[in-house]
Amino acid sequence: MDLEQIYARIWASLARAAAEKNQPFKTMQAATIGLDGAPNVRTVVLRSVSEPRGEIIFHTDLRSPKIVELSREPRIALVGVDPVHNLQIRVTGRAEVVRSGPERLEAWQSSPDHTLTVYRTTLAPGTPIQHPDEAFDANPASAGEEATGFDHFCVVKVRVDSLDWLEHSKNDHHERARFYREGERWSQGWIAP
Repeated sequence: MDLEQIYARIWASLARAAAEKNQPFKTMQAATIGLDGAPNVRTVVLRSVSEPRGEIIFHTDLRSPKIVELSREPRIALVGVDPVHNLQIRVTGRAEVVRSGPERLEAWQSSPDHTLTVYRTTLAPGTPIQHPDEAFDANPASAGEEATGFDHFCVVKVRVDSLDWLEHSKNDHHERARFYREGERWSQGWIAP
């Protein structure tokens, strides 16, 4: 594959992951800079991807430590792996936390109800509990209260600054490419694996 094909494949893989279940890259590891200066990594679920805008979107709880971290330092890194095809995609960028407005409301309304359960608990992410059921026992929502939890919901938009592609499926011949934003255009090149 040439660099243009790889670039297109990266965005197509991420867009497919955001749109469909059980796709490689549906979940990615997101790294932020903790308040103590140490790296902090957790899993996020891709919800939307736009190559023309150079943007990746996930949803999270406003009470989450990552929101405090991103509010202080918006730089973020994400990595995903496709173990079947021996591919890795790394992303760096700057996060914008969408705390209000029509984009947030639309994201909430278009999310499946089962994914919104985590926002409906009175417990913030990371709160110590004695038993896993306690998180769900703290859920005040009852049937018909679809908006419960909306106050805790936000959209995180990552403006992508760089993409890194590593393919190690060709026996001993690994290929790695890097794409990085320069203003509104992308530069590209091969790099050593």
